[in-house]
Amino acid sequence: MSLRARIRLLALGAAAAVLLLVAVPLWLLEQSVAADDVEQSATESARGVADYLSAAGLRTDLQAYVERVNGRDDAPPVAVVTPDGRRYGPDLPGADAQLRPGPDGDGDGDGDGDRDGPFASQSSPDVDAVDGGHLVRVVVRTEGGPTTVLAYAADAQVRETVGSRLLPLGLAALVVLALVGLAAEIVARRLVLDLDRTADLADTIAAGDAVARVPEAGPPEVQRVAHALNGLAGRIDELLAAERETAADLSHRLRTPLTALRLDVESLPPGPARAELTDRVDTLERTLTAVIHQARRTDREGARARCAPGPVVAEAAAYWQPLVEDQGRATTVEVGDDLPNVRCAADDLRAALDALLENCIAHTPDRTPIAVVAEQREGLVVVEVRDGGPGFAAEAVGRGRSDGGSSGLGLDIARACARASGGDLVVGRDDGWTVVRLGLGTA
Repeated sequence: MSLRARIRLLALGAAAAVLLLVAVPLWLLEQSVAADDVEQSATESARGVADYLSAAGLRTDLQAYVERVNGRDDAPPVAVVTPDGRRYGPDLPGADAQLRPGPDGDGDGDGDGDRDGPFASQSSPDVDAVDGGHLVRVVVRTEGGPTTVLAYAADAQVRETVGSRLLPLGLAALVVLALVGLAAEIVARRLVLDLDRTADLADTIAAGDAVARVPEAGPPEVQRVAHALNGLAGRIDELLAAERETAADLSHRLRTPLTALRLDVESLPPGPARAELTDRVDTLERTLTAVIHQARRTDREGARARCAPGPVVAEAAAYWQPLVEDQGRATTVEVGDDLPNVRCAADDLRAALDALLENCIAHTPDRTPIAVVAEQREGLVVVEVRDGGPGFAAEAVGRGRSDGGSSGLGLDIARACARASGGDLVVGRDDGWTVVRLGLGTA
């Protein structure tokens, strides 16, 4: 998970935790308040019908009046049970168990202690828990006996009330989370921007650009990282330069005794011994020259060598073309367009190709066709050197393991070049051709 994603997740998690800590007690409070409000509404409805009965008595339009009361929006259901057992209104849960005399036994007197006049015959509201809610009961003394008024406060109405009150708060919480996420994204982008720039330039330095340096900008922590990275890059450049200079200086120091040795050899009388010693001195001198060249070459190519493979392949094929034509060989050279750079020096790639082409010429009969193909495959630049000869065993890819009478040094050089770039060398047969496939890693 990226740093930006972690910052966003942390911010949203913290905001969600705070909202949850607020939402739980708020939900409990709203649950209690909504229950009280629904119960109070049922109580008021029951008292209203009781007041009507106290003032008007049992009239013939009682059914119409109860229907009007129950027809109001959001009104709790109300039912009236007369002394003769007639029921007006819906059947309410637990209503049969509540049909009992009021607190005064016969309905006379002031049941709640604070009523007088025509309303003195009402009892105090009695609230009992029933299935799915609460039932409010008020008993009224009327002609013929006590009349019971029932109102039902349903738990479903409580939940609906809580939901309607918490819905705007829930939408507000979602808006808060969205704003927190947006703010976290802005902050994370500003924090990570400097780190991304530092990482990109660090990759550039790692790729071999010794000049690139990381700008020391941003928060103090990022500045410290950039400063340390710049110091490390500078120190690496110093160590590499010192190593190259040391190798070159040691090689130069060997030239003096080598010159003296050559003078001693030249002073010998002509003969086989002198010729053999001269050849060995020449070999030693070429080796020293190669060491000096290798030490100095990195100064031009940077910490990590790279080159464009297309021109190198074409140049190597052109170099061997006159000898190939003299031997009557058919030659095919195919170099793909826009090949990416590979992670090896042009001199190393040229040496590998020269070794492979030399093997084809030296170990196959005249007029044997040769083909060189360079193309990009699966993230690698593949250079294939093919010939129509009998081929050789795969075990020949190693120094001193050739089965063609040579030292095997050429294949070993080509393999070392491929592996140093992040690829490898493969030997095989393909449709009658001997194929040496050089896979080179791209830069």
